[in-house]
Amino acid sequence: MRIIRPVIRTTVALIVTIIIWGCTAVPQLIEGSEANFVRLPFVRVLLQNDIPEITVSGNGTFSLECLQRDKSFVYYSSQPVTIMLERGLLTVTMRRDRLEGRFDEVIITPRNGNGLLSYQSQNYRGMFRILPHGVNLRLINVLHMDDYLKGVVPPEIGKVTEAELEAIKAQAVAARTYSMRYLGQYAGEPYDMRSDVSDQLYHGVNVENELISRAVDDTRGIVIKYEDNLINAYYHSTCGGYTDDIEEVWDKPAAPYLKAVDDSGICNWSGYFHWKESFTAQQLKMRLEQFLSAERGREIQMGDILDIKVTSRTTGGRVAGLVVKTAERNYTFGKDRVRWVFKRSSNPEMILQSARFDVITEHDTAGRLTRAELIGGGYGHGVGMCQCGALGMARKGIKFDQILPFYYNNTRLVKLY
Repeated sequence: MRIIRPVIRTTVALIVTIIIWGCTAVPQLIEGSEANFVRLPFVRVLLQNDIPEITVSGNGTFSLECLQRDKSFVYYSSQPVTIMLERGLLTVTMRRDRLEGRFDEVIITPRNGNGLLSYQSQNYRGMFRILPHGVNLRLINVLHMDDYLKGVVPPEIGKVTEAELEAIKAQAVAARTYSMRYLGQYAGEPYDMRSDVSDQLYHGVNVENELISRAVDDTRGIVIKYEDNLINAYYHSTCGGYTDDIEEVWDKPAAPYLKAVDDSGICNWSGYFHWKESFTAQQLKMRLEQFLSAERGREIQMGDILDIKVTSRTTGGRVAGLVVKTAERNYTFGKDRVRWVFKRSSNPEMILQSARFDVITEHDTAGRLTRAELIGGGYGHGVGMCQCGALGMARKGIKFDQILPFYYNNTRLVKLY
């Protein structure tokens, strides 16, 4: 086995064997011109942040473009490669052999249009950018917008059938609109989207399925606009019968297309259309003290709870104001924040299903709270499109271009590409 020092890429690509494995004498990593199969419009998705090393493989040969200041070295590999950080720069290793030199960035791209890259048993379309980030690495997936959506819509909408195709199309358009609107949202960062709930769940090729991919393809380039601007296409699982004005749910400006909508309970098939959480007084006291202590950065002890009352509601029936009365003082909470205050009695690691609930209390003879039940409906924040409502409409034969204007008032669909 021997390693040959690579030369800088020129206009006419040179094919040079870099690593030869044992007696097989099959070249696995060679220098040459890169192949770039990323088509516009594209999106940059942060897959991993602050990890010490990254190992990438593919379902075929892929290129590695290793950038070193004003120089670019390009190699081909059909074997997994590992990238690590050494004194602030990247090193590239295949099996036990490391390329000479250290690099500022490594770009990995499949050599054919159907090629996939793999990281931690997950497959991805497009290409990978690997960059230093502090003392660790970042992994960013750069890919075509619709390829991205094929890995977003399945975890966002869940299990679906052919009868719900129009709702899948509506979800694809909403997700595309959100993505297009927020390209470049992280100023100064090399990515547009995070792959978790802070933006949209993205799980790559492993979650793709034919039905959802067809819905993405059938709505290719279609987005939602209010006047001449892409909308904030918020969506949630189950509205419980009524969506809400955005400014009543969050501390955000009003939007003429994000207004409360009565969907006549078409999402009533959802398992979250009705729900109940029961708390003892001690459970509630512990939850509230934990929340307040974390929020204020110091230990809060609130004493015995005397009562809990909803003081105001949103247009869609969610809690806008709620007061918790104790012997010492009253604590006031409101809007979607109440979901983090109480969490669930059934699972304290999860926030409350929604802020659309009534409070039923029990008291002892001294007037102290002994028990409280939250009787609620819906799942999620309640702003924008109700996904289960959209699915219910699709089952009734309603088309995606009717579903979307129903939940997003006074909007229109526009084909961008």
